Amino acid sequence: MALGERVLRDLSPLAPTDSLRAAAEALGAAHAPLLPVCEADGRIVGVLGERDLVDHGLARGLDAEARVLMVMNPYFDWCYEDEAIATAAARLADADGEALVVVDRAHRLVGLIGREALTPPARLAWDSPGFERRAA
Repeated sequence: MALGERVLRDLSPLAPTDSLRAAAEALGAAHAPLLPVCEADGRIVGVLGERDLVDHGLARGLDAEARVLMVMNPYFDWCYEDEAIATAAARLADADGEALVVVDRAHRLVGLIGREALTPPARLAWDSPGFERRAA
């Protein structure tokens, strides 16, 4: 099964020139662990997460009008939207991150996929406390 239907697509990427205030508001509204940072042509130049805002913005004393470019992470983990779920899950496990940026084969942003979307649902074992036997 490919990633396609599990990708969070309805997010607005940040621009490198956006303020940290706007980025924090967008990050909160997106309910995502990070947001991609894209140039006007759609090329992804980095990502920004809460940790970037705190560690690289707030802790350095930057004000709310400082630019995303100053604190974004230019190194990010990504996958293609048509990759197998197992491949993307392995890549995310190797990266030890919370989410992957998902791109199409032209390397344009498709969305994000988080760890929870890549994790198979838990199955109850026969002897687990949540399993109930039904009478035949």
